[in-house]
Amino acid sequence: MKNQRMNAIILLTLLFALFSSASYAEIKLKVAVVNPSSTEEQTTPIRYDLPKGIGPEQVVNIGALEMKYDFDKNNYYLTGNVKLAPSEKKVFEVSISDVWSIPETQLTGLKSHIDMLLKKINNTKHFATGSELSKDMNSQLDAIMAKEKIASANIRERINQYYENMVILDEIKGSVGMLENLVIDTGGIVEDRVQVPTTLAVPLGAGGTSGDKEVMELKVKITNPSANKKQTAPVKYLLPSEITPRYIIDRSDLDMAYDFNKECFYLYKDNVDLEPSQIKEFIVKVKDVWRVSDVELDVLEKHTANIMLLLQHTDYASRAKLASDKIKNIIARIAKTQAAKVSAAEHIAYYRDNIKLLQEAKVEIAELERLVSQRGITAGITVKWPEDKPGGGLKTTKAKGYEGLDVIAQSIFKGKAPTIATTWKVIFTIIGFIGIIAASFFVLWYIQSKKKAKK
Repeated sequence: MKNQRMNAIILLTLLFALFSSASYAEIKLKVAVVNPSSTEEQTTPIRYDLPKGIGPEQVVNIGALEMKYDFDKNNYYLTGNVKLAPSEKKVFEVSISDVWSIPETQLTGLKSHIDMLLKKINNTKHFATGSELSKDMNSQLDAIMAKEKIASANIRERINQYYENMVILDEIKGSVGMLENLVIDTGGIVEDRVQVPTTLAVPLGAGGTSGDKEVMELKVKITNPSANKKQTAPVKYLLPSEITPRYIIDRSDLDMAYDFNKECFYLYKDNVDLEPSQIKEFIVKVKDVWRVSDVELDVLEKHTANIMLLLQHTDYASRAKLASDKIKNIIARIAKTQAAKVSAAEHIAYYRDNIKLLQEAKVEIAELERLVSQRGITAGITVKWPEDKPGGGLKTTKAKGYEGLDVIAQSIFKGKAPTIATTWKVIFTIIGFIGIIAASFFVLWYIQSKKKAKK
């Protein structure tokens, strides 16, 4: 029991040091160990799990402590044994490098890549769409760069900001992949792709940080089990993995931090006063991010229909119909569950299942695109951008020429991709034709040269 009490004191003191003292290039952790007994000498082990991402190369100084690796938790930790006299306090100082920042070169490199992609679709059918997408991505990158340049004295805020920026950066990379698709659809070449989406469908404007998301309430409860004593207790509530600070509308007087081991944000309060048998409830309001965008679902549905135009009346038609039917069923299931009036927990569970279903649909569409490519043509890109129109809603811009491509493909190869033997026959036919033309020119030249010689 004595050792357990002492361990609790160690951890709480260390966390306070981590979040209250920092230099921008190097962060100092202070491990304070206190012997709560005023009469007995004690020896106790110390253990502190370092934040995820911190390894030997980031550790500058650990003093008298030792660093080991925990294979179960997949992270490094500090350990050691401390002998303490009655009421003695010892402080161990640990220095680590500041890894909670995004290199500016990474951000400027992305901006340059985006500008290069936009130039490649200049004067093409996708330029307007690409411009909107590029403008949105550059705006988000500028915001990240501005935040990175503001040196915060509060290391907790900086760590929260870092992990949120990393989430935004992943979203931006997904949008870059969409922009790369637009370049490819216009016949351009993209070197060193940032991200390769599962399908050529481009759900532009499908998510992001739009303010029109519905608000959901998450309830955080804490109870005093004693019927006759007041108590002061801490509260900690792990937020769903999809929630970052930008989606929080009201924290209900709770503080927020990042849990390195769970890899998610959490809400907490160190001391909550409770009357006997009191139940205290905190209502946390967040944006409803657990919803697949209607725009994305509509894009996938339109893209599937476009591809089916290319595969109708071919040997692939029956196979394609199975994939198409599966995609339609998945889209219908997602739409149904999202419209259901259920609790927050069920709503989140539905969303996570729907994300898996959405990936299945994208795999099926990727297979349809492969079947189209076997015919020697491209599936094109279905682009959808949300626009506010009186009585209209969303407008779809479909890649043109599907019907024309289908007629050409069927007229040449009767709806089938040519076999290797057929390909070589075509090549030899062309070579033979060129040979006949060349021989004709040679005969004409020879006859003309003989006539001139006789003169």
